[in-house]
Amino acid sequence: MTPTAPSTQTRPAAERILDTATLEKAQWHWFDTPEDVPWEDWEALPGGSAYLDRRYLSAMAGHGKVQCRLGMIKATDGPWLGGILMQAVKSESRSPADHMDVSMGVRIATAIMQPGGRPFRFRTLVAGQGLGSGEHTFRWLDGIPAAQQVRWTERAFDQCAAHWKIRVWMAKDFGPELDATLAPHWSRRWARASFDPVMEVPLDPTWTSSDQWQEALRTKARTKVRSILARSADLQVERVTDHAELDRLGPDLIALYEQVYGRASIVMGGLEARDFGRLAQKLEEDFMLVTYRDGDRLIGFHCGLHHADSGTIEAYYVGFEAEVNKERALYQRMLFEFIEWGISLRARRVVMGRTALEIKSTLGAFPVPLSTFVHIQLPLAMPFLRWMIRQAPPHPFKPRRAWRAEWCERWQSEGYRID
Repeated sequence: MTPTAPSTQTRPAAERILDTATLEKAQWHWFDTPEDVPWEDWEALPGGSAYLDRRYLSAMAGHGKVQCRLGMIKATDGPWLGGILMQAVKSESRSPADHMDVSMGVRIATAIMQPGGRPFRFRTLVAGQGLGSGEHTFRWLDGIPAAQQVRWTERAFDQCAAHWKIRVWMAKDFGPELDATLAPHWSRRWARASFDPVMEVPLDPTWTSSDQWQEALRTKARTKVRSILARSADLQVERVTDHAELDRLGPDLIALYEQVYGRASIVMGGLEARDFGRLAQKLEEDFMLVTYRDGDRLIGFHCGLHHADSGTIEAYYVGFEAEVNKERALYQRMLFEFIEWGISLRARRVVMGRTALEIKSTLGAFPVPLSTFVHIQLPLAMPFLRWMIRQAPPHPFKPRRAWRAEWCERWQSEGYRID
């Protein structure tokens, strides 16, 4: 069925007031420090998230591995029409061929770019969030046409690339609905790529305890949860909120984080020792950091963000000792803690990121595919990039069926794909 155009009486405000010529003449205004951002206007735009929150962006100001610019676009003598998050990110490609289902040609090309397995380092211009996954790219006034959104985004890339002198660009991440809306409008200079999906656990906001979540799971999944809790029962689990204590723990937390993310194929950005204290200071109760100790020895941590308006928990970063993790199911315990935190806040979903897909599905996480658009400003780079994308599809996996049948129907009705 072909949708009909809305009438002028029901058309959103931006379409009703602003014609195409006015939209085309709108100009970007760039803010490189939190003090310069007109926060009230930024927060009035639709599309907020934890990573687009004033408090998070203020906490991450001055970060060494990720530089942020906020752009806001304004009509001539008119209102603010939208905003975008642009980042200059230090990226490192280590051994992607070891982590993806790729052809022999891609393995050879990777070996040429990374002789001796040495990391390949480069800067990336990101529209969206380099330190997280999901739709945290832009905020538009209701009614801005999709074609105009893409044109403005491309203009933002041109301006920020000139500002930072960066040749590798990424516009990320777009879920199925947003991707379908925007995809026809990107210019030919972009290549569309799909990496591993982000894993999300939906929650019923009426739940008041994790027992209700477990009752919604199949018997096998509930048994799995009991095993996870039993294997980690003798660990000391503590939420740390004191800023000074988090600053003191920072180097130890980073060392644990490196034990996990040091094995990743591609790393964008990364944490710094002072991040935890700054996030706790700015976000207060909407930031959670939990430590795990075996006796007096720190063996792991996880941290997350809460965004009340969207009812979302964002699993941020984790770190742990690999051998302890195998013995104590430490990572699965962290996933459980994220879910329990979400239930305590009456959240609607927990976004768990793009790693350990099958493990997360055993606790009820569903895959949500995301698309990214990539451009490289180098001669012959784009044909090579398009070839690499074709030869390196997302890693296939079969999600476990964790929910009881009636809950599968519920989550399917809310848009999750049930295989």
